[in-house]
Amino acid sequence: MSEVNPDTAAVPVTNPEGGGGRRLAKISKEAKARKKARFEAIKEEQNVLTEESENERSIVTLDMVGLVVGIAVGLGSLYVMCCSRQEKDEKPEESRIVEEPEPVVITPKGPDLFD
Repeated sequence: MSEVNPDTAAVPVTNPEGGGGRRLAKISKEAKARKKARFEAIKEEQNVLTEESENERSIVTLDMVGLVVGIAVGLGSLYVMCCSRQEKDEKPEESRIVEEPEPVVITPKGPDLFD
C-alpha cells in the first residue's frame, strides 16, 4: 500500500463513522472535474487537427500540382519524340522514291511516205 495514485487526492477522514459518504462524494466530484478537463483538452486538440485536415483537403494541393506538371512534361516529351521520329522516317522515304521517266514518243518530222 505504499503506492500512491496521483489521480486520487488524499482526503483526511475526521469522523470514521459518517464521513465516508462525504469523502467519496468529494473524490467523485474531483474525478469528474479532472475527467471533464481532460475530455475538453482532447476535444480541443481534435478540433485543431480537423481544422488542419480541412485545409489539407482542398482540391488543389502542392503535391497534386507537382503530379500534374510531371505528367504533362512526360506526355509532352513523348509527343515531341514521336513527332521527331516521324520526321526522320519520312525523309528517307522521300529519297527512296524514284520517279519513272516519261515515255519518249518519237514523231516524224517529215511527210509520211507510206500513207
